[in-house]
Amino acid sequence: MTKLVCLHHAGGSASVFRPWVQYAPAGVEVVPVTIPVRPNSGRRLHLSTEELIPALAAELEPHTNDDFVLFGKSMGGLLAYLLTRHFEQHGERRPKALAVAAFGAPHIPWGSFTAQDDEDALLARLQSMGGIPDWLVRHPAWVRPFLGLLQDDTRMCAEYRHQPQERPLSVPVRVFAGDCDPLVPRDAFAGWKELGEDVDVSFIPGGHYLVSQDFGLLRQAIFSLALRDPSPACKIPAVNSQAAQPG
Repeated sequence: MTKLVCLHHAGGSASVFRPWVQYAPAGVEVVPVTIPVRPNSGRRLHLSTEELIPALAAELEPHTNDDFVLFGKSMGGLLAYLLTRHFEQHGERRPKALAVAAFGAPHIPWGSFTAQDDEDALLARLQSMGGIPDWLVRHPAWVRPFLGLLQDDTRMCAEYRHQPQERPLSVPVRVFAGDCDPLVPRDAFAGWKELGEDVDVSFIPGGHYLVSQDFGLLRQAIFSLALRDPSPACKIPAVNSQAAQPG
């Protein structure tokens, strides 16, 4: 049995992976992770990756005794990458593979939300990316109670400062990008080739919300990754796959 540990996007929750739990094939157990929240506050418990990654690593310990794959979408991609680094640097059991969707290479500035975005700016950005319907934007009072988590998450991503790796990641890295993602430029995905020994970038139909708007293509690709040996000889089928080696 392979554990598929899934980390959600900024402002989100583990519920986005509910269909993945439902449709997981035999041999794969989906483990959705919710980033911790302070009780009765609507705000995150940890406000920096330096605080969050050790806490997540400890939380995931029961799931890393067997084969496991780390998958993260958008902000979750950054967290999955940092967890992989944490496991490699601390000599702990490493994931069978790292999979990332809708997140550019973390060591290359590619633009995103900023630490200074207020609620109105967040709403505008969400609307422009297709993350919130137009009718809901016309009722901001319904949305504002949920913006605290988004503000905390986007600030954490904006304030992240990359520390160079001592060596490329030794685990296979599979990156999935929407071919019409309005937030992440295509060349930002190519930067992942500099971070691992075995990196493959695949562009698939879609925008930034590849998980919630997925018709099964991304989900099946990640399931296949968990079930198979993710070596260069076992490429994940996708649209316009670009194999890459460290540059």
